[in-house]
Amino acid sequence: MSCTELTRGINPNCDATRKAGGLNRRVYVGLLSDLTAVTFGTGNLVTGFTFASTKGFVKFIGKREKHNSVMALEVGENFNLRNHGINLVAYYNTAAELEALDALLDVEGVFVVVETNSGELEVWGMNKGTNFANFGLKASAIDGGSGTAIVDSNIYTLGLNGNHENLQLYFQGPPAGSPPVALTLAANIAILDALTIWPTP
Repeated sequence: MSCTELTRGINPNCDATRKAGGLNRRVYVGLLSDLTAVTFGTGNLVTGFTFASTKGFVKFIGKREKHNSVMALEVGENFNLRNHGINLVAYYNTAAELEALDALLDVEGVFVVVETNSGELEVWGMNKGTNFANFGLKASAIDGGSGTAIVDSNIYTLGLNGNHENLQLYFQGPPAGSPPVALTLAANIAILDALTIWPTP
């Protein structure tokens, strides 16, 4: 984190200026304390996660264009923090699903990987560097209930928030092949699925 210099700007291409909003329906949720290592690339990039044995992501699967991410700035005397926020919309139908949501309400040090409708995998709740385990998200709000009329929504929206030293990161697995080429979105999702413990493959 530099105090005195800027080394790069932004000159957006067509993809950036016409980027689709919203998130896909699956959210990969993990605990920073379950990670033994994170591999960071250049810029705001994660290229690999290593979980402890028997640990990994769990998926909270909802509907497209219901979950969303938000970013805010926490201005401080010494430096500014970036407040990462994820609003996760949970569709539940069983006691086990309510238990899973209950557990998410009580843990700290959460990080999530979301797929944007524009085709990126974004990592929220992750601080760049070796001190990543000192950060993360935790539940900050829950909203929902039965509704009143039969057509009313009866879901829970769970807010997860936490301050970090950087904006969200992208996940992109290491290039493969010879010469190496960047992995496709499908290949990167396969990497995340291989690290997922629920639902089991």
